[in-house]
Parts: sequence; structure tokens; C-alpha cells
Amino acid sequence: MGLVRRSIQFTRAVKGAGRLRQIVSVLSKHGFGDVIQRLGLGGFLPSGLIKWIDANETKSVGERMRLAFQELGPTFVKLGQVLSMRPDLIPESVVEELVKLQDQVAPLPFETIQEILNRELGFKVQARFQEIGSVPIGAASIGQVHEAVLKTGEKVVIKVLRPDIRKIIETDISLITLLAEMFERYFPELRVLNPKVFVEEFFKTLQYELDFKIEANNIEKIAKNSTNFPDLVFPKVYHDISTHEVLVLERFEGIRLNDRDAVLNSPIDREKIATLGARAFLYSVLKYGLFHGDLHGGNLFILPGDRLGVIDFGIVGRLSQKARDQLVTMVWALTQEDYETLCYTYAELGSADTSIDFDSFQREVRNVLSPYLGLNLNDVNSGRVLIEATKIAAKYNIRVPGDWMLVFRAILTMEGMGRLLDPKFDMIAMSEELIFDLVKIQMSPSRLKGDAYKISKDIIALFEVLPRNLRWAVRKFAKNDYALEIKSPELLRVSQQIERGSRRISRSLSGIGLLVTGAMLMQWDKGYHWDDYPVLGIVFLLAGLYSVLRSTR
Repeated sequence: MGLVRRSIQFTRAVKGAGRLRQIVSVLSKHGFGDVIQRLGLGGFLPSGLIKWIDANETKSVGERMRLAFQELGPTFVKLGQVLSMRPDLIPESVVEELVKLQDQVAPLPFETIQEILNRELGFKVQARFQEIGSVPIGAASIGQVHEAVLKTGEKVVIKVLRPDIRKIIETDISLITLLAEMFERYFPELRVLNPKVFVEEFFKTLQYELDFKIEANNIEKIAKNSTNFPDLVFPKVYHDISTHEVLVLERFEGIRLNDRDAVLNSPIDREKIATLGARAFLYSVLKYGLFHGDLHGGNLFILPGDRLGVIDFGIVGRLSQKARDQLVTMVWALTQEDYETLCYTYAELGSADTSIDFDSFQREVRNVLSPYLGLNLNDVNSGRVLIEATKIAAKYNIRVPGDWMLVFRAILTMEGMGRLLDPKFDMIAMSEELIFDLVKIQMSPSRLKGDAYKISKDIIALFEVLPRNLRWAVRKFAKNDYALEIKSPELLRVSQQIERGSRRISRSLSGIGLLVTGAMLMQWDKGYHWDDYPVLGIVFLLAGLYSVLRSTR
């Protein structure tokens, strides 16, 4: 019956019951059958498969997860990539495997691409494009990229969203959400990780990637914020031939930063490029709170004239003004080796509970990070330090928001690429210079004036309702004969427990009285008898026994 109820529940909750069966089968195939059983989903497997585990059982958990996610398709590949950015939530060995997940899938036939372009652009395909390459230069789970040339001779790339990808992802997300709820229910040790909240954040990020209009907007916003860096280049967006499912961008021709040999063998100013990338990224994060959320060598081009080109803005991070101030404080604490301030900032941004053992948290951070103390700044990887501190924070139930992990991972990546270009690259020193300028901005009269205005508005709003609330409180106080009524959930529970205890005692005393009376009546030789025993005595004994037993419940 339990299997029937669970089947009905899932069938009603999602349309993809068949997809759920496939997910469960793949996970079991790759050695996660015990997890499936614990979730109570063994009944969704074909007969006998629950006991079958692939030869993958000799592989590590991370490797088996990677293989399962690859087999399950685009949504799970994206999920694995996002998980790989959260070393604070999952073990490092699993992260190392999930980082290997690639968005490489079989390309769509060019005929399908033409159909999508004709549907989205209509006559503009013939009117604007001189030629479109039939062989894709990139085929990912979300979309496919083709080179093209406009009638004007401009070289561009066309990103095309895969057909039906939204429907596939929506079905998978519904199922992943249900699985997250079941993990919280049947794996209590995972509740501290908030699986449902993580899935909600993941879904929001994925929704943005499915809309190329949002990506185009991200490019232009970050480009506008980066006008102080003229050698940082962003692709031009061709809005009139772009839609929600088709994005046409300027094509960059240069050296990708992940092509190590080409980078090291080219006559370029590597120090200038390293400094440009780091400064621009830090400026975007700390000044505007809007930054590229998927920085890696494949998305960065070294262009002629020692310029740096940036592509692929499907994922961006966003930090509020308060979060940017916290990040300034955090990086400043790191440059000053002030680990107490660093820990307090972590506790604040992670909305830490007041019950955490802050002294132990701080001591553990200091012990783990102590090997970095005394090193030259250019020998310290600040991104790694921040990620290590984040892992420790997670042990104390301090959950760092996802956008912060994008920042930390980007810092880690930028430092790695910076030191490839320039062995003397020092990101912390650059951070220190920029933070000094930002602190001056924070303390500037215009910023203080703005903060004072916000505080004044809150105070005025408070004073508008305070007299009314005080008058209402005094009136209620007078109605109650000036007696204070204290309500507390704890007191209510204590009162209920006392009441239940009183009832138990009363039942016990009544039962004992009935038992004593019954025992006395058993000696009575008058009245009705049953098998030489007085019926009235038996009734009193049974009633007393029932009352005593009930009082012990």
C-alpha cells in the first residue's frame, strides 16, 4: 500500500513519472541503490534492478556521481557544475570530480538550427547574414554556437537555444525539488545544508541561462560598469537579430587564456593582462556588486593590443550594498591577518545563530589558516583561504550565500590565471589598493548623507506609529485592571504537562481505590457470583486495573 500511495503522490505532483523512474534507475546503476532504498523509491525500479550495482562500485563516490549526472543529461550536468562551486557543502574529493563535468553533447543537425533561426528571425536571416557555418564551434546542453558573417562583413557568433530544453529542465527541476524534500525527511543529517533552498537557488540561476535577453542585458550592464578599463573588451550585442532564444554577438579572434602553450609563447605583455583582469573583476564586484559568475580560461581571450576579451555571461553574481561592504571588510581583514574580524564577518553574512561556539569557530579558522601566516602576500592564494574559511563556517551552521561562493571561486581562478601570466602577481595587494579607495567612498559625505537619509526615514516611520501603539497598549493595560499577562510557549507547555500529570495522578488514585474496593468485595459472600467469585468484586477489580493502566499512557 505504501508503494501505491507514493506512486499516486508522484504521479499527481509531476508529469514526468517515467523520468523519475529513469533517474532512480541511473542512480542505482551507479552504486546509489542504498540511497534509493532509504528514500523509499525502490518500487520505482524495474524488478530486480534494485539489487544490481554496476562495476562502478570500485569507483569513488565523486566519480560515480559524475558518471550518473552525465548520463542523466543537461539539468543534472548543470546541477553538478553548481555543486562543484560549493566545497563548503560537499567533500573536496567529490568537488574534484564534479569540476570535470562538461557541457559537451551531441550537436543538433544544422537543419534544426535553420528552422529555429527562421522561426525566430524570419526574413532577417537572408537579409542580415552573408553566411552561417554549418558545423557548430560549441554544442552545450543549453544551446549551440555557430560562426557567421553579416552582410556588412562583421564576424559574429550565433547562440541558439536547444528546442524543448525548457520543458526538459522544468520536469527535472520538479523532480529534483521532490527529491530534495525527501532527502531532508529521510536524511536528517543533511537538513543543515537546506537542500530545498539550494535547489531553489539553482533553479533561479538556470532560468536566467534559458533567456538570452537576460544574457545580453548582463553583457551591457557589466560593460557600462567597466568603462574605467578601456582595454577590457565585451562583445557587441546585435539586438535587432537577437531574441529570447537566439543571441548574436561579436566574434572574438585571439588566444584563449586556457591555451597555456599559446599564452606562454606569444609576445604579449602578460603582466599588464594579469593586472587588467584582476583589477577589473575586483572593481566590478566591490564597486557595483555585479560580476561574471563563470570565470575560467575558456571565457577569456587575449586580443591584439594586449587587450582582454570576456564572453559567456549566462551566469552572473549579484551582491547588495551591504554584502559589498561585508566583502570589503573581509578582504581587508585578510590583508591585515585579522582573523577575528574575518570570523565575525562570516557569522554576520551567514546569519549565524547566537548559540554557535564562536570561540571554537575562530580558533579552528586560525589553526587551519595559520600555515599562510608569515608568507609573502604573493605566495598566499586568497581565494583558497576564503574557501577554506567557508568550509569551517559550514561546520558551525553558518551558510554562506551562493553568490559569495561565485566570488570566492572567481578570485581563486583569477589568481591562478594571474600567476600563470605573471609569477609576481599579487591579487591581495591589488585588493588592498582598491579597498582603500572604496573605504574612502564609504566614508564620503555623499555616502554618509545617503545613509543618514535612510536612517532618518526609518526613525520617522517609527515615530509615526509609536504614539498609536503606545495608546493602544495603555488602553489594553487599563482594561486588564493594570495587570500584566505574560504569554510564553514554554509556560504553556509546562502548564499542559502539569495538567496531564494531574489527570494521571487522579486516574491512578481512582484506580487504586477501585482495586482496593474490588479486593474487599471479593470476600463478600452475598450477591451474584460467577464460578464462586462475586461479580461486583470482579467488576471493580477490572475497572480499577483499566484506570491504572490508562494513567500510565
